[in-house]
Amino acid sequence: MLQIPWKTKGIVLTAPQPYKKEVQDVADFIERILAPSGVNLVVLQTRYRYRFQKHPECMGYDPLSYEDVQLLLNTCRRCGIRLVPKMNLLGHQSGLHNTPSDGILHGHATEGVLDYRDGLLRAYPMLDELPDQDTGFYARHLCLTHPLLPSILFDLMDEMLDAFAADGMHIGCDEAFNIGQCPRCSAKPPHILFADYINMLRDHLAARGAETMLWSDRLLNSAEAGYHAYESSANGTDGAIDLVHKDLLCCDWHYETHDRYRSVDIFADHGFRMMISPWKNLDSSRKFLEYAMEHDRGHIEGYLQTTWCSSGELARHYLYGAPLEWHNTPALVETLNSLFLSPEVIHD
Repeated sequence: MLQIPWKTKGIVLTAPQPYKKEVQDVADFIERILAPSGVNLVVLQTRYRYRFQKHPECMGYDPLSYEDVQLLLNTCRRCGIRLVPKMNLLGHQSGLHNTPSDGILHGHATEGVLDYRDGLLRAYPMLDELPDQDTGFYARHLCLTHPLLPSILFDLMDEMLDAFAADGMHIGCDEAFNIGQCPRCSAKPPHILFADYINMLRDHLAARGAETMLWSDRLLNSAEAGYHAYESSANGTDGAIDLVHKDLLCCDWHYETHDRYRSVDIFADHGFRMMISPWKNLDSSRKFLEYAMEHDRGHIEGYLQTTWCSSGELARHYLYGAPLEWHNTPALVETLNSLFLSPEVIHD
């Protein structure tokens, strides 16, 4: 296990799948594996997979109930772990027809549907930036200037905050490639659209006493940072870095191996706090974390490990020795075992 100097050690888990009876297993995984490894933050990637009462039309497939959330919340509280819900409030509003084994459920599409809308856009297709175009897999995102959007989003965010008794929310906002393309949005530069939207969500959360966490790739200029157009912006949103609130917690994800991780320095230069967020590749994860430790100017809050496989799959593997299912999970488990988890719990 890598010894990190920061106060926060967190992990992003996909919401467990009730139809597979995973909620208790994931609660046990948190208590028996993550907590003894020093984890003090769980970001639960929920998207729209919650039984919303105010807008049930936006409910995702296989949603968590209020009781499911309370089981996870009480487990985290007992273990001294902060539980933060994660919603995708810009991009990732659609996706491929995935099998349930990867845990990232975009919806059970019929065969051949490659861009199936998630809960909000299924209920309100007019909120799609490009509703009549094939935007490619998982690339649909919200129209940031639609007048109906804030009222619906704020209701969903408030219900999620209440259910999780949360003091923060991760709002996603990564990989937004189509900002500013609809007639309503095209009059504004992408960085203004993005900054105004992020500040709107931040202000709503701040009024509830909640911290705003986000994936920060859209704040990075691809040419300056030296990352490709997934890990940074090549469509003009990066200028928002000078316009958004400085109390955002920037979750800086990088999955490729780089000689330098310039984003660590860029966020320090611009006065932002940040989290270091690697994924499955052990070598790149180690290099990212080591670079961050060497270049920390006191602005790094901690280590936020991403997973993207089924949290139930991880729980069954670590608790019962169940075989791994998704083709990316073995590499992730190698990284978790080497950098993130305590050796005592791995071999318990």
